Amino acid sequence: MFLLGKVSWLLAAAALALSLAVPNGYNFGIAILFIVSLLLPFLKVRFSLSRQDYIITSAFLIYFIFTTFFIYLYGWNTRDFDRPSRFLLVAPVLFLLLHVDGYRKLLWAGATWGAIFASVVALYERYYLGLPRAMGAEYPIMFGDTSILLGFISAVAALYFFAKRQYYLLALAILGFIAGSLGSILSGSRGGWVGIPIILVFMLWHSRDLLGKRVVLGVFGVCLVGALTVLAIPQLGVSKKIEQTVQSVQLYLDGEPNTSLGLRFEMWKGALYMFESSPVFGVGEYGAKEFKQRLANEGVISEQAVVFDHAHNEYLNALSLTGIVGFLALMAVYLVPLRLFLRKMREYKNNWNVKAYAMAGALVPMSYMDFALSQSMFSHNIGVMMYVFPIVFFWAAVRWAEKEYTEGLAAESLKVNKSD
Repeated sequence: MFLLGKVSWLLAAAALALSLAVPNGYNFGIAILFIVSLLLPFLKVRFSLSRQDYIITSAFLIYFIFTTFFIYLYGWNTRDFDRPSRFLLVAPVLFLLLHVDGYRKLLWAGATWGAIFASVVALYERYYLGLPRAMGAEYPIMFGDTSILLGFISAVAALYFFAKRQYYLLALAILGFIAGSLGSILSGSRGGWVGIPIILVFMLWHSRDLLGKRVVLGVFGVCLVGALTVLAIPQLGVSKKIEQTVQSVQLYLDGEPNTSLGLRFEMWKGALYMFESSPVFGVGEYGAKEFKQRLANEGVISEQAVVFDHAHNEYLNALSLTGIVGFLALMAVYLVPLRLFLRKMREYKNNWNVKAYAMAGALVPMSYMDFALSQSMFSHNIGVMMYVFPIVFFWAAVRWAEKEYTEGLAAESLKVNKSD
């Protein structure tokens, strides 16, 4: 059982580390981990799931059930089950990790090396191959958003190692944060940049007692200088992207929708029309193209906006295709895990053995809720895989760290009672 625990957590870490390093790298560790999880019924382990374990599993299950309903309602194409099935198949992986202890600290290494590998891929593509945007084996937006997510988790790892006074690992984790940010910058994915200040403030606020006022101000200052430096280096392309954003908005206001940002506005407009047409269940994935073509024929939206498969906004995509019912299922998938992780952060606000894993877990839905403003993350394999599985990885890590803490308290109490 001990060996199974070591292998299981190593596979979880490998999924993070290889997510952007090689094509479909996230599948490697997760596929094997899922196969291993199927052995759980044959092992002599007792299931003692908590109410919160059931809640987080139920949120994913409900999303899968509603997605299945919409697939049936709008065509029942078995191909459409691929991505939603991950919300169901993640359950046995969670059960496995909740029942086999191991080196959960490997998750920090997985995220950190995943971010570093992403930056290596990005640097190679931008400055050796000469590509305009780093993308690895994914779309640039998916690459950039996943890279910054790994960078955020690396930043939490830095807080964990700071609390442990493990300074070599602290330095490596900081490098991971910088690398993850660099991968996002070189991908040119502006949507992921919006949440960086908010998430950094969130992390600094919740670590103010650990770091102290001087360190918090110092980190804030370093981040500010870093941001200004990034803007000042033209080769990174950030200032150019910001200029293009401003120009695109101005062009759109002047009646020119056919820019990168302008087409997004057109897709969002079309999505709102679809939602208005069918607010309860939406128009369905297969009805959306016909609906958009009709809007284009009437001159409501640009013809070029019709070719896109989704609205480049997860919220509007859900509202337009699945109506308010699908939208509520989507929000449950975001908010239920987020609430559970935030609750653990409050319960163990001074215990970084637990709090760090809870903070890392909370950053997954927080980041995705930011990414969702400019991309339909769940329309891509990597978007689904790098959401549901990191959540269960860090939730299981929280539960083991929590158990370790409570058992330690019980042992201390027993010693005190014996001494009395």
